[in-house]
Amino acid sequence: MKLKCLLLITGAAVLTLAGCSSVPAQYTYIMDAEMAAQADNLTRTQTHTGHVVWVNPPMRRIEAAPQQ
Repeated sequence: MKLKCLLLITGAAVLTLAGCSSVPAQYTYIMDAEMAAQADNLTRTQTHTGHVVWVNPPMRRIEAAPQQ
């Protein structure tokens, strides 16, 4: 009985995970220059804003070209 339950649960898990095996679109990230320019413009227009140093610059996700 335990073996049947184990096989049933394992089979259900395999079928469930096999349905999720589609490959999603591949993406790459590039720096978002527009967003960075907005923050850099704030330093010129606002007197109380200091110098902006990007530790993690704003990134934009784009679809990668397919590799052959």
